[in-house]
Amino acid sequence: IIEGDSMLPGLMSGDRVLVWRWGRIKSGDVVVFSRGGLRMIKRAVEKIDTRWRMRGDNISASTDSEDFGLIREEEIEGKVIAQY
Repeated sequence: IIEGDSMLPGLMSGDRVLVWRWGRIKSGDVVVFSRGGLRMIKRAVEKIDTRWRMRGDNISASTDSEDFGLIREEEIEGKVIAQY
């Protein structure tokens, strides 16, 4: 279940998402990962070696890789394939 406004306008607070845990992540995918005990949802923007730079779609209401750093591929739980 989405909480917050960081992925507006595509994902709104209260939306539910289906996450595919297998497959390759590519730039532009919306992914779920854990960081500091929190499960987060962001857009994978750029792969740098084995880590990803993440960004929320709503820049003014989002924390992203500039705040919490790059995300290792192992931290990514999967990519969003549907919302409902």
